[in-house]
Amino acid sequence: MKAIATIAGLFLQVAAYGQQSASISFKNDYADVYHLSLIIYTPDGQNQTRVSNLNPGDTKAYSLPVGSEIYVADNKQEAFAMKGNDIKATGLKPRFVLAADERISLTSLALNTGGAKKKD
Repeated sequence: MKAIATIAGLFLQVAAYGQQSASISFKNDYADVYHLSLIIYTPDGQNQTRVSNLNPGDTKAYSLPVGSEIYVADNKQEAFAMKGNDIKATGLKPRFVLAADERISLTSLALNTGGAKKKD
């Protein structure tokens, strides 16, 4: 019964705000562990930092409101955001503005990998 109430509450919240959600997933196609740091701004003005280490072959997925701005941060940007600073104030543009479901391989981002090698 509690689960039904929770689901109904989430449905009403989404309906009230008119926000649709989409998913974005990041797959580690490197042969090494990859440190993924995302700084996310949702359309309602909330921001969050999501940090995780992905083993080779792992996928990390997020469901976010359509229109969310996603920054793929390096170590310096991550430290800046973790101190409560607004990364938008630096003039950096988001890597993604979520419009629909997306699946991203880390090598396609051409990020500084710190020596990580692509899997064969």
